[in-house]
Amino acid sequence: MPKILLALIILLNIALYAEEVPYKIDIIRNGKAHHQVAYNFWSGEYPSPVINVHAGKNGKTTIEGYVSMRDKKERKICTIKNGLYHPWSKDKNSYINFYTIVPVESYEVISTPANDLAEKSLKTGDKIINIVYLGEGESQGILQSNSNEDTLIYFQSQIFENNPKIFKSIENISTYNNDEQWLYLKCDERYNVFVEDKDILSQKGIKKGQITSYGEISK
Repeated sequence: MPKILLALIILLNIALYAEEVPYKIDIIRNGKAHHQVAYNFWSGEYPSPVINVHAGKNGKTTIEGYVSMRDKKERKICTIKNGLYHPWSKDKNSYINFYTIVPVESYEVISTPANDLAEKSLKTGDKIINIVYLGEGESQGILQSNSNEDTLIYFQSQIFENNPKIFKSIENISTYNNDEQWLYLKCDERYNVFVEDKDILSQKGIKKGQITSYGEISK
């Protein structure tokens, strides 16, 4: 598949899943508060892992999750439908949403570029905040401009590194540099929980599935 076409498909697929723009979030990890950015999809051309909760078997499985992904403090059991849990899953399972938490990355335009480096024209003083990676070398962020309302824009991930005389890093406030991927699940117990991907995979009977081709997964 041509790279440009694949990049367009990735952007369209993510747009279907994303319901919110990236937003700042305070989290507690190891007893310390950290200022991060969250968004409601998993990044990458081939997002992983594929989570196999007894896929192919009728019935349900009880796992443990958290009341909040902001503070991994209060645990709750959660009975969910068996199946494959992944952004590409076609199973009618107990998923509500997917989330990713990453360090803050934001830039200010300090010199107006001669050519457009994003889908919007950039001017000195503009800021691109809450930047997150999509896939195939493409990222998105929120353009803050004095002349317009905040706008979600798309651009090549390397534009900041490749143009140090145009962009200045700002908001370098993250003190927790681990990316996290979460699932938000509806429980039979009539409440919802959050569970981190690596957490659910460590629980009894849960296995990794696999990606078989673009957009296709199996147990």
